[in-house]
Amino acid sequence: MRIAWKPLVWGLFTVWVLAVLLGALAVRYFWNETLQSNGIETLEWQGLGLSLSGVSLRQLELTQSLPTRKVVLQGRELALDWRWPDWDSGWTPRLMELTAKTLKLDWYTKQVGSSAAKPQASSKRPWPPDLPAWMPSEVIIQQFEVTLPCEAGRCPLAGDLSITSSHPDPEPGLAASTRLPVKANLQLDHEGHYINVQATLDGSWLDELSLAAELAVDGTRYVSVESGYHKQNANGLVSWDGAVDISDLPRTDWLLAWLQTWQSIPTESWPEQPETATISADWKLQGAGNERFLAQATGGLKVKARVPQPWFVPGVGKISGSLEIALDARQGQWQPDTLNADIELKHPAAWVKTLPELMQPGSLSLSVRPGKPVAPVSPAVKAVAEQTLLPLNVELSSRAGADVSMRSHLAITTRAPWRVELGKTHLHAALPELEASGWLLTKPRAEIELTGWLDTTRAVLKFKGPTILKADKLEPLAGTAGVSGDETLLKGLRMDLAHTILEASYLPAQSRLGKFSLSGPLGLTAKQVKHPQLRPQPWRFEGALNGNLTRTNVTGLLKAKAGTSVNLDLNVPYQGPFRLAGKMRVSGEQEAEALSRIFTAWPELLTVSGGTVSANAAYEQPKSGAVYLTGNLVLADWSGTYDRTTWSRMNGSADFLLDEGRMKVSTPELTVAEVNPGIPFGPVQLAGQYEAPLGQLAAGQLVVEKAVSGALGGEVTVQPESWDLAQAPVTIPVKLKQLNLARLLQLYPTEGLAGTGILSGTLPVLFDPATGIRVKQGRIDALKPGGRIQLTAERLKALGNQSEAMELVAKALKDFRYSVLDSGINYDENGTLLLSLHLKGNSPEVGKGQPVVLNINLEENIPALLRSLQLSGKVSDAVTERVKNLLKKRERD
Repeated sequence: MRIAWKPLVWGLFTVWVLAVLLGALAVRYFWNETLQSNGIETLEWQGLGLSLSGVSLRQLELTQSLPTRKVVLQGRELALDWRWPDWDSGWTPRLMELTAKTLKLDWYTKQVGSSAAKPQASSKRPWPPDLPAWMPSEVIIQQFEVTLPCEAGRCPLAGDLSITSSHPDPEPGLAASTRLPVKANLQLDHEGHYINVQATLDGSWLDELSLAAELAVDGTRYVSVESGYHKQNANGLVSWDGAVDISDLPRTDWLLAWLQTWQSIPTESWPEQPETATISADWKLQGAGNERFLAQATGGLKVKARVPQPWFVPGVGKISGSLEIALDARQGQWQPDTLNADIELKHPAAWVKTLPELMQPGSLSLSVRPGKPVAPVSPAVKAVAEQTLLPLNVELSSRAGADVSMRSHLAITTRAPWRVELGKTHLHAALPELEASGWLLTKPRAEIELTGWLDTTRAVLKFKGPTILKADKLEPLAGTAGVSGDETLLKGLRMDLAHTILEASYLPAQSRLGKFSLSGPLGLTAKQVKHPQLRPQPWRFEGALNGNLTRTNVTGLLKAKAGTSVNLDLNVPYQGPFRLAGKMRVSGEQEAEALSRIFTAWPELLTVSGGTVSANAAYEQPKSGAVYLTGNLVLADWSGTYDRTTWSRMNGSADFLLDEGRMKVSTPELTVAEVNPGIPFGPVQLAGQYEAPLGQLAAGQLVVEKAVSGALGGEVTVQPESWDLAQAPVTIPVKLKQLNLARLLQLYPTEGLAGTGILSGTLPVLFDPATGIRVKQGRIDALKPGGRIQLTAERLKALGNQSEAMELVAKALKDFRYSVLDSGINYDENGTLLLSLHLKGNSPEVGKGQPVVLNINLEENIPALLRSLQLSGKVSDAVTERVKNLLKKRERD
C-alpha cells in the first residue's frame, strides 16, 4: 500500500508549529506572571550569550517595586557558569560561578499606611541554616555600588566582593547546607580609604563549626577573630570558644565620620583615640544549644588591653598601662576570677582641683595582681563560701604634690552584696608642709597599717602597729589668735594610733554619714615643746581616743621628761565649746622640784621640802565668747621656802575661776603651821576671796572672811571686811593681841637686851599693789601691870659715854620697871620703821626708885633687820645661804 508521505509531513509540521506557538505563549504567560508576582516592573538585558555550560550578559537592568521598597539593579559583564551532572545523577545543572564586572544597586524604602498588614512575629530560625540550593560555589563582584537608606537620607557603599565555597554532592535532605568551607572577601572603599574583611567558615553545621576572620584598614591588619562551635552530646549541650585580637587601633576619625552618616553616634563625649593600643579576648563557654545559651552558660572569659602611650580621657586625665581580667561564668552567673592591672594616670583632669593644693597629685600609678586568699572578717562575708571572694594585691602611689602610696592585700566579693575585705594594708603619705586651723605642720607624714572591711553602707577599719603620724615641727601661723609664733613650737611630733578602730555607716538615700566612731589607745610624743609658759623639753601622752560625729574625747596621762605628770580629759564637741580638764598631783620635794623644771613662771627662789598638792582644772573655749576656766587646789602638809621666808604644813584648798574676763580666787579655809620670814608666825588661818578683771589683776576686790595668826605668843588678826584695790591704797587694820615682849627681844639681833611684858595694838596697813605696804600712825601698847626692860652693862657703857643725859638713860635701862609703854609706829615703802617709845616707870639705879619717863625715837630698816635674823640661822640653813649669796652679790656690784 502506498503511503501519502507529503500530507503526513505537512500535518506533523503543522502540529509542531502549533505546539511551539502554544509553548511560547505559555512561557510568555508564566514569565509575565512571575515578574508581576515579584513586583518586577522592568527586566532588560543586552548581549545575551548562551551555551550548554553557561550564560552571559553584557548589560542587565532590573526594577522591582513592592509595597515597602523599590529596588533598581544594574549590572555589566555578567556571567553564570554551570556544570551538568553525570548521566545517572539527574538533569539539574550545578551552578559553579557567578561573576560581575560592575553591579549597581539602589534601594528605596516606601512609607506604608497604618492599614498595612503588620509583619508576622519572627519564628524560630532553623538550624542548620537552609542556604539556597541554587547558590553558586563562587561569587565574584569586581566592583559594586550600593545606595541604601541611612540616618543622613541615602548613603553609598562601594567596593568588591568574593565568596567561595566547596561543592560536594549534597546528601539527601541537606541540600547546600553541607557546602563548607566558605570563604568570603569584602572590601569597602571610602574617600581614598578602604576596609577589607576576610572570613572563613569551616566544619559541619551539625557537629562542629569554626570561623576565622581578619579586618584590615588601608592594607594593615588590625583585627583577627577565631571562633569554634562544638556539639557535646545528644542532650543539646554545646560549647563555644574563640579569640579576638586587636593588634593596634587604626586612625578612625574618617571612619567615625562615615559611620555618623549611617547612624547618629554621640561622639562629643567620646575620648580622643589613643596613639597605640592593643586589645585581645578569648573565651570558652558551654551551655544549652538554644537562644538562652549566654543566659545559662558556664565557662570563662579573658580580656587583655594595653595602652602604651598616654591616652587622654575626658574628666579623668591621660591614662596608659595594661589591664587583664578573667571572668568565670556558672549557669549564667558571671563573676571575676583574676585581675591584673598596671595603670598610670598623668595630668589629672579638673577633679584634682577639688583636693587641697598640697595634696593634688601630678600622677597616679595603680598595680593589681592576683593574691592569696584573705580570711574574711566581715560578719556578713564569713557565712559566704570562700570562692565568692576575689583576692588581690593592690599598689597605689602618687607623685608630685602629696607623696602617697598604698599596698594592700584585699579581697572583693564577686557578686552582690558587694564588699571589700582588707587584709594587711600599708598606707604611706607625706607632704612638705600642711596648714590647718592656723597651724603649720612641717614635713607631715603617715605610716599606717590596717585591716578591716567595707561595703556599700558600712566600714570597719582596725589600725595595727605601727600606725604613726609624724611631723618635724608644729608651729602657729602668723596672726593666730592668742599664740606667739616666735615662742610656741613643737618639734619631733609623733602620734601612735595602733589598735585604734574606725567604724562608719553611710546612708546612700540621704548622702550622709549615719554613724562614725574612732576609738582606741592614743600615744603622743614631742621631742621638744616650746611655749612662753613652759621650759623646753620632751613631753609624752598616753591615753585613749573616742570620737564620733558630734564630739571627740581624749583622756590620759601627760608626762614631761622632768617627771611631772598631768591627767587630761579633752572634750571637743563640733557644735559646742571646746573643753579641757586636767588633774595633777605633786608630792614631796622630788616631784615639786620636777614641777619647777616645767613652768617658766615658777619662782626661782621657791623650793618645796614636803607635803602634797593636788590640782584640778577645767578649761572651756566656746566658738564665740569668752574663755571659761575653773579649778581647785588642795594642799596637804605643803612645806617649803620662798625667797627668804619658810613655811611648814600648809593645809586647805583654793578655788579659781575665769569667766567673762574676770578672775576669781577663793579659799574656804587655809591653814599654815608656821611662816617664818625671820620672825615666826603661826599657826595661820585664812579664808576669803579675790576677784579682778583679767586685764587688771591688781585692781580687784579683796574680801577677807578670816585672817588669824599666832605670833610671839599672841595673835595677829584682820577683821572680816572687803577692799576695792582699784581705789588703792586701801587701809587694812591689823590687830595685835597679847604679843610677848620677851620673845620679841629674844629675836632682836642686839646682845644684852631683855625684857618682859604683853603688847597689844593696831597697825593701819596701807596697801597699794603698785607700791607695796605702808603703816601710818600705828599704835602698840603694853598691857597692865607693865613689865621690865634690861640692858647689859657693856651696852650701857657705850650708851652712857655719849652725854650726861644718855648716862642717866643708861642707868635707868639697866633695870627699868615700866608701868606704861606706848609706841607710835610708821613704816614706809622703802622698809624704814620709825618707832616712837613712851615709857613710864622706875629703876633702882636712878633716884632710889623715883618715877622716870623716857621718850625714845628709834629708826630701823626692817629688810636689813630680817636679813640679819635670817643670817643668824634662826630661819633655815637654806635661807641663811641665800642671804650670804645676796650680800656677796651686792659687794661685787
